[in-house]
Amino acid sequence: MTIRPVEVVMNDAHASYGDFVAHLAGRRRGGSAPNDAVGVVSAGGIAYATAHAASTLAEHYDCVILSPGPGRPDHPADMGIVLDVIRNNPRVPILGVCLGHQALGHVYGKRVKLAPRGPVHGLLSPVFYNEGHGDDDDDDGDRDSSFREDGKGSGMQGADRVTCRLFRGLPQEFNVVRYHSLVVDFDDYGDDDDESDVEPIAWCTSLVGDNADATIPADERGRRTNRTDDLSGHAICMALRHRTYPHYGVQFHPESIGTGYAGYRILRNFCDFVHDNKTSNQSPSSHLNEGNESNDDTGRGANNTSQTMHDDRSNIQPKYRVIIHKVDNDGDRSLPLPRKVFEEIYSSRPNSFWLDSSTGERAHFNNNTNANMHAMSDNTDEGCPIASNSRFSIMGSNDGPLSRKIEFFGREHDVERRGLRVISKKSGGGEEEEMVGMELIDLDILSYLRRVLADEREFVDHAEIIAFDENVNNDMISDDNNIDVTMADQEYSLYRIDEFAKDKQEEEALAGAGSELVVPFDYRGGYVGYLGYEVRHETQCRILEREGGAGCVIASGDLDTSSLTADEVTSGTCTKTHANIPTASFLFADRSLLYDHLTGDWYMIGITENNVTNSDHVVDTISWIRTLKSNITSMGGEQKMESMPTKERSETAEVSFVPKRSKAQYHNDISRSHQEIRNGESYELCVTNQLEAEIRFPEKQSSPHKETKYHESPFELYKLLRQRNPAPFSAFMNFYNDEGSRSQSWTKNTAAVSICCSSPERFLSVKKALPSTTSFSNKGAFGSGERQLPRRQFVVESKPIKGTAARYDGTTGGYAESNEHVRWVDSQIAVELSESVKDRAENLMIVDLIRSDLGRVCQVGSVHVPKLMQIESYATVHQMVSTVRGTLDGDNAHAIDVIEACFPGGSMTGAPKQRTMEILDEIERGVSRGPYSGCLGYISLNGCMDMNIVIRSAILTPLDSTGDLWKASVGCGGAITALSDSDDEYEEMLLKSRIVRRTISDWVARTTAERIQHRRHVDDSSMI
Repeated sequence: MTIRPVEVVMNDAHASYGDFVAHLAGRRRGGSAPNDAVGVVSAGGIAYATAHAASTLAEHYDCVILSPGPGRPDHPADMGIVLDVIRNNPRVPILGVCLGHQALGHVYGKRVKLAPRGPVHGLLSPVFYNEGHGDDDDDDGDRDSSFREDGKGSGMQGADRVTCRLFRGLPQEFNVVRYHSLVVDFDDYGDDDDESDVEPIAWCTSLVGDNADATIPADERGRRTNRTDDLSGHAICMALRHRTYPHYGVQFHPESIGTGYAGYRILRNFCDFVHDNKTSNQSPSSHLNEGNESNDDTGRGANNTSQTMHDDRSNIQPKYRVIIHKVDNDGDRSLPLPRKVFEEIYSSRPNSFWLDSSTGERAHFNNNTNANMHAMSDNTDEGCPIASNSRFSIMGSNDGPLSRKIEFFGREHDVERRGLRVISKKSGGGEEEEMVGMELIDLDILSYLRRVLADEREFVDHAEIIAFDENVNNDMISDDNNIDVTMADQEYSLYRIDEFAKDKQEEEALAGAGSELVVPFDYRGGYVGYLGYEVRHETQCRILEREGGAGCVIASGDLDTSSLTADEVTSGTCTKTHANIPTASFLFADRSLLYDHLTGDWYMIGITENNVTNSDHVVDTISWIRTLKSNITSMGGEQKMESMPTKERSETAEVSFVPKRSKAQYHNDISRSHQEIRNGESYELCVTNQLEAEIRFPEKQSSPHKETKYHESPFELYKLLRQRNPAPFSAFMNFYNDEGSRSQSWTKNTAAVSICCSSPERFLSVKKALPSTTSFSNKGAFGSGERQLPRRQFVVESKPIKGTAARYDGTTGGYAESNEHVRWVDSQIAVELSESVKDRAENLMIVDLIRSDLGRVCQVGSVHVPKLMQIESYATVHQMVSTVRGTLDGDNAHAIDVIEACFPGGSMTGAPKQRTMEILDEIERGVSRGPYSGCLGYISLNGCMDMNIVIRSAILTPLDSTGDLWKASVGCGGAITALSDSDDEYEEMLLKSRIVRRTISDWVARTTAERIQHRRHVDDSSMI
């Protein structure tokens, strides 16, 4: 008979790491035969299911994996029916990880207590194990006579029992990553109490390690020499097994990137054991048909909320067409840089955006030789921040005929304001001008984006390049590749380029077709904006519902009043957030500009309706391209950057920033965080604060031919910030009332906010993968006519930052220092950061969290970490950055699925994400973070996406109808772990906000009527 694949049910304790356990289990052998497959079904609802379900698992699954999670096994609210699952399934193989391991110990009579040396999170320890559970030269070594002869509950007799050698193939003292505050209490190393149902099979010392390099990979520091005979302290059980039942537990995290191959091997050994056990029993039951490969219905690699992507749409055209034109920097003319173009074209508009790779502009001036510029090109995959992240800048507004502004006011706002508004232009008819129309839609922001992109066919499968000259090599264009002439007349030609080339040959054919047809970027127009941190309510509810849990704690439309004052509850008005800052806001950018910092070229990207009966849409877009091209070429280039403000000024300009929570309260918050960590409720908490100030921005002087609007003032601040702190994911955004009335802009239920962001951190990018050689029939959501389309695959990337150190500039000593000495001191600071045990542990925990987040949506086995804990240096700080990547099946999932799986970014929450966010809500007293610690960027019509983490940012809102008085809010915070020191964490919080606060202070000083020269200084002692 055909052997069924191993079918695993894994409970999800919402630990933020459980999904990657499933990924490793799903990679068990990597074979293609059915008996090599492992089907993993996540049962997030196992903690909420009925008692009947706990006793019937054996009828449907071959084994159970109990995932890690927050809480204690003796707290019923933390465990649900997990304990009943253990008690009622003696014949079903069970592997408990961390909390699951502790649950096994608890059920079988062992005490679970606090770890003797305190919490250990994100740190490495060497593990040694009972030799009987490792390698065995006996071919029949899978049979273990140590089981009780009565075979109690096993269905087999002692010596015939198949047992699991968890550590087969691993050396003694292999390193593992530990995340735990509790331990299963065995009396001492080698405890072999015959009266106990469980026995320890692996141990480690309770000490993380006396040497400070405990988290540095072994190949960087040499072989550890810890031995069982020189342990300094109590030996902690790292693995256990039941003496009779096939129940096993490991205290450490096998799925962690730090555990590495050992973790994969342990899960493989367990699945091999299950397979052999099933073969011996020839178990007939299955929730799948015998002989079929198991399907993953959890959303991993195929999100079950994207059912429309499976529909056969081969005969349905996309809703839009994308037209691109390149303005070549051919050397005969000098083209302007993005700052000048944005200031001339977009800065006066009430709704506009600039995704500004400001480090790329600095590279333009500093690396002006061909060699340096080509070095930048050669290092686009990895390397310095400039080379890897800063090639393109994108800008635009909502001035196009198809443009829309989407504003979503979520549950942190008062009831009357909540909802999603779509503001668009509509024709007035006859001679009337275009009018603004508003539509109220009963959807949250991500549901809306999913609907319009996938269900309403806004995704496109090709773009068209417009050429106004006859310089395209038409010999390279044929029916054999993916370039077609779609329209030609005496003035221009349109060339179709498919987004997903069938193979490498097609891509090479495209590259040889002429420079006019090369599009080196992923952006095709689409949605540009931000998701505030409070969108977490929607994403976490969706995760809970999708994975079988209880769903949203707060019902839609109900305000969580637990953190509100009595007056706020009575009035129904929430003062924990700013009324005119939407939870999320986007512009549908049907007309936008892109600048290539590497080549100096400009691109115009226009979107038209895909309606062959109405050619006016195309004509209008082409006319816009011609006009904008003329405007840009007439601006002229720039030979040097604006001068930086001097470091020392003669007077003090101090803006008084007031923290939402005082220094004393922040220290109390850190103490509370440490308590939660000790109790096993969290591994790491990113505690944040809001520093606020009221400032006056005098209006920018109007020219004789142009009236200056009040919303232009924040851009003047942003220009200074991007000089002071250039960063690869900088951005400026304006969201105001289109009608232009100051009083309406700040009193109506619409947005009135500016974002000045200098972020160094990428949250998520979705880019097209290299062409696949496998073709397939079109059954995706990106309608493509009658063409046969290749398989659409995307690379998803996240670059979390954890670990920050101030750079040394030689100005703190009060005396002149040589440049060589300054560079040496600064380099030593970077080295110290790279070796910091605390910072490496923080970074590792977030990397593991993001791997698990991506595991919800990426293909099994594709998530990997090409760069771990690398140091990147920016203008004012060194940062520890890791890179996590995975592969997305574009025919079954898209960018919105990725956001829902990963938002908010783990570097701004801590881990485990769900429980930690609940604790943070209490610590931060329900105050909305707003755009800070959310994300901003674009979602392109070709399925690509790039989003940053909103940090190092100023959020500005007008406070009166004149536009002179503004509130400036600067969010800042830091990760609290068991190793954190209260004073150090507070200073790190101030460090991260200092450049933004100083820039605001200097800008206010520079814009006063007196124009007095002021010294750049903000007194941190005012933060009390």
